[in-house]
Amino acid sequence: MMRRVILGLASAALVLAAPVLAQSDSPISNPSSIIDSASPEQVAELMRELGATNVEVRGSGDTKVVGFQVGNIPYNVGFSLCNVRPGKCLAMTTLVIVNSGDQPAPALDALNTVNGSMFVTLVRLDANRFAVGRVHLVDGGVTKKNLVVNIASFMLTFDEAMKLLSNQVVAGVQPRGVYLSAPVRRTMPRPVHATPAEIAHIAKAMSAKFATTLPYARR
Repeated sequence: MMRRVILGLASAALVLAAPVLAQSDSPISNPSSIIDSASPEQVAELMRELGATNVEVRGSGDTKVVGFQVGNIPYNVGFSLCNVRPGKCLAMTTLVIVNSGDQPAPALDALNTVNGSMFVTLVRLDANRFAVGRVHLVDGGVTKKNLVVNIASFMLTFDEAMKLLSNQVVAGVQPRGVYLSAPVRRTMPRPVHATPAEIAHIAKAMSAKFATTLPYARR
């Protein structure tokens, strides 16, 4: 069910000539309601409405994040830009942490290839892990439906980014004369869990560039 919702919402988001879901067809309650501050509890409830599994608010204070699962992929949402306007968080970042298996994390040029071709940001975390994320801004107010479409679009883009990186890994490790060799078995990159503190840190780093550019933030 969750996967069908994601596909439908993301398709609507990517086809510019088509309207986003009509309110009567929406899988969420009050899709036209306005969100102008990102809240862990609000996002957690939204994901429960959509049918995500293992939805939970993790951490505390400024490291509070949301974790949920779609299929076998653990997604995370971190919150930031919370000091720009008192009492409001203006950004939320959807993230997946990926372990590169028995290979080192992709080189920077490989990550930058994806960064330059897709609307996501890939960041190398350590020798074997990297993060894939997208910042969603709510400054000035966005509809609940718009927020869902953006999260859904990130999920599909994440799938495409992983396919591209996996192809690069396979191409990079094939030996010369591979047509004469037995297939090379590799452990492919896979999404893994991370601590709330790490998710919060990555989310803040990814959204930092928006702190001085948001028009509503300067009011």
